[in-house]
Amino acid sequence: MNWKHAKTLFIIVFFLINVVLVILYVDKYNKSKLNPSATENGVNFAQENIKLPKNIPEVSKVKMQLITARSHNFEKDTEDQSDSSQSENGYVLTKEVNETVDVKLDPISHLKPYINDNVYKGNEYQYHETKGEEIKYEQTFEGFPIMNNRRAALTFVTADNNRVKSYKQAAMEDVRPSKGANNKRHKVISAYEALEALYYNQYLKDGDEVKGLRLGYYTVVKETNLQVLQANWEIHVKRGNQTKTYYVEAVSSNPKIIEQ
Repeated sequence: MNWKHAKTLFIIVFFLINVVLVILYVDKYNKSKLNPSATENGVNFAQENIKLPKNIPEVSKVKMQLITARSHNFEKDTEDQSDSSQSENGYVLTKEVNETVDVKLDPISHLKPYINDNVYKGNEYQYHETKGEEIKYEQTFEGFPIMNNRRAALTFVTADNNRVKSYKQAAMEDVRPSKGANNKRHKVISAYEALEALYYNQYLKDGDEVKGLRLGYYTVVKETNLQVLQANWEIHVKRGNQTKTYYVEAVSSNPKIIEQ
């Protein structure tokens, strides 16, 4: 074979191979952009057989910081009130509901006006979940829930006729950013970054299903009546018949993970 012809053929083949590789790379890149399960770090949860919720929270503009809060004492609130009592050294209030509050159709729209008008700091509570006869609300700060915190919880108990008969409340007061020059607002990591942290630390594995995730405040320091709370992602992961809850630090590039 003529050397010049062989050299030309080699160059053409080499060129075609590079064209094919470029096409394959562009196709893979475009698919990763179109696939919501693939993140910039290359983790494709669909390929890893990990099911994610349809609605992933968008937090690209959110900045959060450490906050402190004190537990409200209800001792004075229950003085001379026969329908109210307090427990846990005054930090939990139990109150009978004498008004007719029907929650049969919609516990959120029917109950929230009552909460706003009758419950201490009622406008700071948002609906969380309903379990059996209990309708649970959580206190919030700047619109984000104070998660998994019995000192910031409001629970209504319903009767057989779907009417509220009583509620139990604990509340935070004096909620504010923690003191300290280094406590500045930081941009929170995305939901996908939090999920990747679970994946890389082997808390999220093949066959798992993420049942829910949300951004809020989680207690990192707890004293008798004072708490320090930090921005965290709360992520529920179902594996087989079990569901576990993880809290992923939301203001760190190397987030700490707490298994509940």
